[in-house]
Amino acid sequence: MNPIKNKKKSGSGKPMGRCRMLLLALPAILILAGCAAMTETAPEPVAMSSVPPPMLWQQLAAAEEKPPALKALARIDIATPSRRYPLKAAILLQYPDRLRLESIPLFGPPDFYLTFEKDTMKVLLPQEGKYYIGAPSPAQLAAFLPFFSYRFQLSDMLALLRGTVPRFQGPDVTLKGFLEGKYDRLEVYRGGNKIQAFWLEQGSGALHQAALWGRDGELRYRARFEDRGSIKETGDFPAKISVVIGDSNPVTLTLRYTDLQILDGIEAALFALEIPDGMEPVRYNEE
Repeated sequence: MNPIKNKKKSGSGKPMGRCRMLLLALPAILILAGCAAMTETAPEPVAMSSVPPPMLWQQLAAAEEKPPALKALARIDIATPSRRYPLKAAILLQYPDRLRLESIPLFGPPDFYLTFEKDTMKVLLPQEGKYYIGAPSPAQLAAFLPFFSYRFQLSDMLALLRGTVPRFQGPDVTLKGFLEGKYDRLEVYRGGNKIQAFWLEQGSGALHQAALWGRDGELRYRARFEDRGSIKETGDFPAKISVVIGDSNPVTLTLRYTDLQILDGIEAALFALEIPDGMEPVRYNEE
């Protein structure tokens, strides 16, 4: 039963549903794009930020505390230079350690279920008769969630779904602030190397854009948060989240929440994914 949407669907999908085919077809595309090197192309900052960098840092820290949980339907669009892959999904998120994701195919019941709860990921593919369980690695996440690069950590994925980006923290982190148009641009350095940048709207402090670099100086991804307040009763939560991976042949993921509820919490039982009768669980790395 779909705990997110009670409306019962009728009919049955083919042995390999359209949505599942798209999910399985994309890892190679996004992995190649995620490996492409990118260079910083943002306009040169012209002045110091409107508020001191430590205050911008604290604004980001405060934003990470909410929302604690959300329930949503989302349209996911993945665009490559040659093709476009539209998907629809139902999402339950209890930050920072619980997630439930279900595909919503055009016809028939969901053909893909994924839950993550306290370091354990479970995946059910009912049409294939397979149930996977284990601690997720980046490669396994990319196999089951190809709309994210294998270079993403699970913490990145959970944060992006709620409109934030995890901050790097440590004693060797230094901050620099600049004005860039109507945004304060906060740059984060470690050991003299830029590792993150955040664009916050002046006045409101709302996160508009963020970028993350690897240790080798390669841009891992750039995320943009838009359409704040466009869904009633969600405050200034971004209804549109975009992630760009790659340089000369970029892959763009656009997630649009079509139905969104901000919650204080979600019952733990809704993140349980039971093994169907007659199906043997497959432990990761044991196939």
